[in-house]
Amino acid sequence: MSSMLDTIRCADALQSLKSLSDASVDLVVTSPPYNIGKEYEQKRALAVYLAEQAEVLRECHRVLRSTGSLLWQVGAFADDGVHVPLDVKIFPILEDLGMIPRNRMIWIRPHGVHARKRFSCRHEALLWFTKSDSYKFNLEPIRVPQKYQNKTYWKGEKHGQLSCDPVGKNPGDVWAFRNVKHNHEEQTIHPCQFPEDMIERVVLATTDEGDVVLDPYVGSGTTAVVAKRLGRRYVGFDTSREYVDVALARLAGEPDPAGNFPNLRSLREYAEKKGISDVSKFRFTRQVGKVATTRDKAKIFPEQMHLAEIIDELENQADESAYRRAGRLETANS
Repeated sequence: MSSMLDTIRCADALQSLKSLSDASVDLVVTSPPYNIGKEYEQKRALAVYLAEQAEVLRECHRVLRSTGSLLWQVGAFADDGVHVPLDVKIFPILEDLGMIPRNRMIWIRPHGVHARKRFSCRHEALLWFTKSDSYKFNLEPIRVPQKYQNKTYWKGEKHGQLSCDPVGKNPGDVWAFRNVKHNHEEQTIHPCQFPEDMIERVVLATTDEGDVVLDPYVGSGTTAVVAKRLGRRYVGFDTSREYVDVALARLAGEPDPAGNFPNLRSLREYAEKKGISDVSKFRFTRQVGKVATTRDKAKIFPEQMHLAEIIDELENQADESAYRRAGRLETANS
């Protein structure tokens, strides 16, 4: 196992997992192919896909330490109008392995493909299971701001004292991290990336420094990048040589011989580290006709802001349906 630490290999997930020692990993976190025909996967019958996932999950369970966690982020399988949430299918597979469910986080997004004969899908699920009851959960580093940050007790012995933790509150199980698309600084050539801040929350909450984080479908390397940044060891596998090369470039944090970076974030971090204020001579993979900019020009907003915007939009949608608007118009015209 030691020879595989801090490496990303172009290899099959199941076969690579079999080469790992028992109880050698502290966290497994990944987003497997959804079996919906993306460019990096071959669509198969749902039963075949789930049988393959069961094998991979069995190996993930084996390599986890007794204090370890598994977080499996999935969306839905759709075929001929049938919509199957994959977390519903994965949940019993993990229970059959003897793993213990801790949370089902919902990652909501305001945008996506519009469905025609069903409601449009606007969320994905992140299942958190542990191998035993002796698991790690570090709340302190992942606290988020309180809604009423300086709220105090208004009567009794604690009158005037803060009634909530001044560092912040538990984030809860509804997450609103921005999807890595369009002008997101983390975007690479991979079509379905994790946002780094989401993986940061997972890694901080379920591991300690020096722990081993495994991503069997590592894609463009987000899990490894975050693990390295937070002082954890990492192991990753992916069958795409192109994605593995992107992941290795992100981990290196250096431009290629042509001055190109795998994404804008890598470019900005390099500029900050080297004290470079003019980054116009560098490029990043998704750059199309635009000049690279430094971090001070970035439009980066916290998850809480995105969550508030989404809630406002959903509340507005609830009150502004076409039916209700037509009714108000009819009343106004009568």
